[in-house]
Amino acid sequence: MKRYSFGIRQRVLIITLLPLTMITLLLGGYFINTRLDDAQSALIDKGQTMAQMMATSAEFGLLVGNTEILQGLIRSATKTNEVDDIVFLTPTFETLVRGNQQGTQLNKNAGYPLRKDNQVYFLHPVVATGVDIIDTPDFLIEEQEPEFIGWVVIILSEKPTQARQLEILIKGIILAFIGLLVTVFIASRFGQRITNPILGLTHVIEMLQHGHLETRASLSSTGELRSLAKGINRLAQRVQESNQTLESRVDKATKRLRSTLVHLEKQNQALDKARKNADSANIAKDEFLARMSHELRTPLTSVSGFARLLDQTELNLEQKEYTRIINLTSSLLLSIIDDILDYSKLESNAVELEKIAFDFEACVLDVLEMQTAAAHEKGLELVINIAPETPKLLIGDPVRLKQIISNLVSNAVKFTESGYICIHVEQHKSNTKKTELKITVEDTGLGIPNDCIDGLFHAFSQADTSITRRFGGSGLGLVISKRLTELMKGNITLSSQEGKGTSIRLNIPFTVSPHQEEAPTYQLGRIILFDKMPLVRRGINQQLAPLSADITEVTSEEELLKLRSLSDKDTIIWGLKTKEISKASLDNIQTFLQSFNGRLILLCGHPLPLSLSHKVIQLRKPPRTQLLFNALFPESNKLLEQDKNQAPCIQDECTILVAEDNDFNRLLVRKILEQSKVNVIEAITGEQAIQQATKYNPDLILMDVHMPVMDGIEATRQIRLVNNTVPIVALTANVITSEHQKLMNAGVNHVLLKPINDHELCHTIEKFLSSNTIPLQPTKPAVEPLELEKYNIDNELLTEELNKQLERLVSGFQSSNLKLMKSHCHQLLGLAGLYEIPELDAAGHRLHDALHKIKYRDIWKALWQIKRIIKHEEPSH
Repeated sequence: MKRYSFGIRQRVLIITLLPLTMITLLLGGYFINTRLDDAQSALIDKGQTMAQMMATSAEFGLLVGNTEILQGLIRSATKTNEVDDIVFLTPTFETLVRGNQQGTQLNKNAGYPLRKDNQVYFLHPVVATGVDIIDTPDFLIEEQEPEFIGWVVIILSEKPTQARQLEILIKGIILAFIGLLVTVFIASRFGQRITNPILGLTHVIEMLQHGHLETRASLSSTGELRSLAKGINRLAQRVQESNQTLESRVDKATKRLRSTLVHLEKQNQALDKARKNADSANIAKDEFLARMSHELRTPLTSVSGFARLLDQTELNLEQKEYTRIINLTSSLLLSIIDDILDYSKLESNAVELEKIAFDFEACVLDVLEMQTAAAHEKGLELVINIAPETPKLLIGDPVRLKQIISNLVSNAVKFTESGYICIHVEQHKSNTKKTELKITVEDTGLGIPNDCIDGLFHAFSQADTSITRRFGGSGLGLVISKRLTELMKGNITLSSQEGKGTSIRLNIPFTVSPHQEEAPTYQLGRIILFDKMPLVRRGINQQLAPLSADITEVTSEEELLKLRSLSDKDTIIWGLKTKEISKASLDNIQTFLQSFNGRLILLCGHPLPLSLSHKVIQLRKPPRTQLLFNALFPESNKLLEQDKNQAPCIQDECTILVAEDNDFNRLLVRKILEQSKVNVIEAITGEQAIQQATKYNPDLILMDVHMPVMDGIEATRQIRLVNNTVPIVALTANVITSEHQKLMNAGVNHVLLKPINDHELCHTIEKFLSSNTIPLQPTKPAVEPLELEKYNIDNELLTEELNKQLERLVSGFQSSNLKLMKSHCHQLLGLAGLYEIPELDAAGHRLHDALHKIKYRDIWKALWQIKRIIKHEEPSH
């Protein structure tokens, strides 16, 4: 708010005027108010007097009932301006005679004098006083009270009185205004004698402030103001002299500053050149990382694709386990590549964490399984000890957690020559909704000198310069782990002793999932647990804790072989260390199997060549809890396999609109949905999707992003203008976050990445149809391949569709129709991504890039490669 400040002239004027003005206003107000009250009182007195006199005059007329007399009284009285009406009434307050017959009805109990409609009503009784007969003794009778014979009402108008009051008010205001003018004149005349000298001094001060040091004050004033003017002039003289001295010094300093500025300008030019070089280096780094990402992803996608093809052939259990680990490792390698490429995002805090439910123990075991081969090759034991009270299902980012633990475990395996690597997990803080886990990765490796520990958390640094040559690595593992841990609101600490090992501790908070799995309730006999390492025995004990079984621990092989009174209901869990397995150990196991009829579960780094293998269940160390339970309860294992092989199903009856321009993709999605009670409506363009959505009002829409005429983004935006409630799930092979954000901004509720996984598709639809909770993050494609045979789709149909797309691409190339080629290249990429054909996907992307760059030689090379893949190789499914 703007504040107003008054100068000295205004203040003096206010101080002078304020008392005089207040006195003038008070006296004028008192005078006016008194005169107004007097005029009003005069009206009341006049009315009461007239009412009393009229009552006396009307006594005879009322007594004898002569209305002519009363009419005469009314006519004579109403000749004056103030009298509006006179009314004579009977003792019962009934009107007898009235001058104005249109007047308002009178009320005896109204309370007189009465003001109403600019009129004042006065009421007075009329009594008969009689004849005075005191002088006539013959008629002397007893004294009687006067006889009440009627009423008289005088009605006076207030308008003349109001006119007099207005006149009084105007005259009073005029007199007060004249008094104020006289007061202002006197105050201003006397105030100027005080304020003018002060204002002159103020002006001199302002001129001095603006640098006019030659200005001097006038000495025409007297008294204290004259002394003040002299003091200001002396001060101005001294300031002027000091200023001249200062200017000479400033000139010298300015010359020195100019030379300094020239030097700084040269330095700034050098810094600007260095900054441009740094920006160019960053751009080159980003281009290199993007290129490296493409070059790494292409062969890795092929590895994953061929591993899944191999998994579909006839394999034994051991081979299936190998292909499962290959698939798992390939998936995590892709994630690690992304994280390394996103190192710059970690620097700028641009990495976003997911918040999804996941199995914590399975997450840790996934990491250990990928390190199993390297660890067992060196004779190392991988051990996991998870406290039984640790929640099984948590909400957080499992991919980032896997990356953190994978970096720590791979470092431990790399720098440990003998002994073990153990992951300890326990709750640090917990309640029903939140928990903080303390995760410790402990090894018996080389150890780290104390003076090198701090440097480990800096990028591209390691404890010893020779480590890179001995073990390889870029030195980013611990840096990324530290940044990701801090991003999860946790912390990481490291302690180590040279020659004894290293311990890295993570404290990470998580949200506890409300849906926790219950422990098995099967009946089980005695369990005999043998492993030479106490840590392994402790870990398995913790895994079996939910069973509340009778567990007997054995610490040596001799003690195990000497056991007596073994029954068929007993189960032996026999842990072996890969490097220590000898022919004698195998012979001992074979001999033991011949005399033992119970269940034997062998834990080893790799399967052993044993006869009587039908009596032995072999599991990889460390075992998964679910696999260990399946080995203990074969019946539950069968049930799990049956559930796994069942086709996904949507329970609710619903109508789903499938908007997809590719005929074969649309056929597959329809086949998946028709396994359930789903009514499928199809659209091949964005415009058709809008029309079908308006016509049928579906329960859910599956929307492809790239379609002819109108794409899925614009179609979604148009649908949202008329329908804000229908869930829309987008289908795309594009993993770029910016496109996902465009979809969300247009109104998409969820993004499914191609290749489509039937279980994930049905689970997503079920989630939207059964709950109001809408996920807003893209779902990563599952590792499991899509089985076409499950939906009665022949591989020949896929081959036919691929050949059709190839023919149209060739036709577009021959006619130089790049638009047609782009359309069918998109269709081909959709098929390659949906059905996981990695070679075709890589060639399709090369053609896509060449089409956008309009390089005809590269277009021809990519088209020739696509033709070779489609014509001479079988599809991936």
